Parts: sequence; C-alpha cells; structure tokens
Amino acid sequence: MRNIYNLRFFLLIILIIPLISHSLQIGDKAPNFEAQSTKGIINFHKWSGENWTILFSHPGDFTPVCTTELAELAFLQPEFKKRQTKIITLSTNSVSDHLEWIPHVDNYKNLQKKYKGDNVTVGLEKPDLNYPIVADKKLKIAAAYGMYHPKAEPSESVFGDANKSTIRSVFIIDPNKTVQTILSYPKNIGRNFNEIIRIIDALQLSKKHNVAIPANWQRGKQVIVPNEIPSEDIKQKYNVKFFTTYQDYLRTIDDPTITKKEIIPNQKKDDLINFDFLPEFKFNHEKPKSKRLRKQIDK
Repeated sequence: MRNIYNLRFFLLIILIIPLISHSLQIGDKAPNFEAQSTKGIINFHKWSGENWTILFSHPGDFTPVCTTELAELAFLQPEFKKRQTKIITLSTNSVSDHLEWIPHVDNYKNLQKKYKGDNVTVGLEKPDLNYPIVADKKLKIAAAYGMYHPKAEPSESVFGDANKSTIRSVFIIDPNKTVQTILSYPKNIGRNFNEIIRIIDALQLSKKHNVAIPANWQRGKQVIVPNEIPSEDIKQKYNVKFFTTYQDYLRTIDDPTITKKEIIPNQKKDDLINFDFLPEFKFNHEKPKSKRLRKQIDK
C-alpha cells in the first residue's frame, strides 16, 4: 500500500509542476496568438514586428473605469509612437461590442480638461482611438498570460449578472518578444499611465546604454552604473567627465540621452540634485577619506 501511495504522490507532483512552470514571468517569451480584433485578424508576433509592445487587458466594455483608461491610452498614442511602442488591448467582449464602445471612449476623451502650464483647455481634440482591441471571449489569451483571476472582485457586471472578466494586466514586451515588465491591477482601480511610460523610457534607456535605473527616476535624472564596470572605465565608456560614488556598489552618472544644452520640460532649477553638500563624493573635490571608496575613485 505504501508503494501505491508513493506512486500517487509522485504522479501528483508531475502534474503540478507543469502548472506552476506555466506562470508567465519576466524573461519569458510572450505567447503568440491569433485573434479577431477591431483591426481585423491579428497575429500578435507579426503585428508587433520589431517594436516594443504593450499588451493591456481590461475587464469589460461599457464600464466606467475601462472607459477612462482606454481614453487615456488614446490621448497618449503620440507618446507611445515617439518611443516606437505599439499598444493593444483585449477583453472578453466581442468585436461588435468593441466597435460600438469606441465612440463612447473618444467622446469621454475629448471632453476632458487638459492642463498646459496655468491654462486649462476643455474639449481638447486629440487622436481618436486607433489601436486594436482584441476579442478574447473564451479567455484563451487571458489564460496564456495569466490575466484571469477568478477570485478578483468585482465578479459581477454593471447589470448584476455574474461574468468572467480579466483583471487590469500590463505586459511590456521588447522587440525580441521577451516579457520585460508585468503589472497587475484590481478591476476597480485604474492604471497609472505616466508610470507605464516611465517604465518604457527606463527599459529602453537601460537596454541601449547598459545602465540601471534608480527609484523614482524620471528622464534627465541620474542613472546607475552596473557593478561589473570598473570605475576606471566609466568616463571613457559613458563619455562623462565625472561620476558620483555613494558606496562601492552605487555609482551614478548623468542621463546619457540628455545633453547639457537640452532642457527637460517642466524641470526647475531647484529639482536638480546638488552634490556640493557631499564634497567627498564629488570628483571635482578632494579624495574621500574612506579607503574603501578611494579605491573606486578615478584619479
């Protein structure tokens, strides 16, 4: 009997392991799919081409939070285009539902107040929604990407009937079809699209210039030099005149994409970091007293 139980336990483990390993993770290849959308039948990998791609899921059409989100996505289409990033969304609704809902999204978008300096503009026209919305009625794509969380609330539609809908997932995928970022939001909380754009900027900067990105980074702020690069190589590799050492393992340089003459929009002089209060960490001053840090200084 003991051998039978051991065999059953062994078979159970064999069945469970594949289920665990199928959870999509950062670094995995994004699953390909072919599906109906508002732009016709889409083969995801062929459609994304050699671009960065963001795949969004939303719980349902004709719902309040989703309407605000897709309107914001439509408003930000020029920003994603600047970054050579394609956007695509999906829900379990049909293509006909998507097409009927799109004018509602555009109408909401065009009625929003947009702030520019001290001025407020109402009814500012921006590009209409022009990205594909995929119909995933059988949750096949949602299952492949882990977008369907059956315990997520609310589990009812606006009409009170039970429904199967996705959470608010975000998958940022690089040109090699590798998943680089996964975000998950509950159904009743809208996403922060400024953060999504910040992540795209950070990923593209990190990939192009081989740097790491610190907390709360914004374009134009300092970035981190990877530890595998010796301090004596930093100036030449990144074409900088100085770099800053906080610890042996934490060294920063200016954003490599920003020139001294370039002005960052909405950046005030007070926002710039002043290292004069840390004279031993700035390379135009005296050498640091710490022997450990001194070894990292480029003479």
